[in-house]
Amino acid sequence: MSLILKNKTMNTDVFPYRNVQEYLDATGVLETGTAEEIELARKTFRKLYLKQYQKQRYTITHTNVSISFSKKEKARIEKYARDNEKSLARYIKEIVFAAANIEQRELPSNSPEIKRLLSLSYDIAEALAYENSDPELKKSYDDLLELFEQLEKLVS
Repeated sequence: MSLILKNKTMNTDVFPYRNVQEYLDATGVLETGTAEEIELARKTFRKLYLKQYQKQRYTITHTNVSISFSKKEKARIEKYARDNEKSLARYIKEIVFAAANIEQRELPSNSPEIKRLLSLSYDIAEALAYENSDPELKKSYDDLLELFEQLEKLVS
């Protein structure tokens, strides 16, 4: 069952649920599911919602530009990008901004590392929250997960 519908007029994805209750009703897990299945459905909804939110936020703040290169040109540019330890798109973007002498907001040099560590910490806390049935521990893990979400917004 597809959980996200395509909007043909705008060519964007539309999230069809206003809240988790609508999602649970639509999947039918409330009538036939166990407590674990309902919890899993809630987590699935959260992941789908956050993925859709990030996608919408990205399309609002970014635009795409298409350019084409010959295979030889692309290979040369990719080599220079690898030599500078950058992705092809990032390398081209930096060259364009440098050539146009336009200032570009730079992330701290350790930003990818911070994002990786934050993601790893979030995964561990989420696994611990799922594995523990003690209500006090579960509340603490849920609070920790909320803090990770706030940190993720700051780093993104």
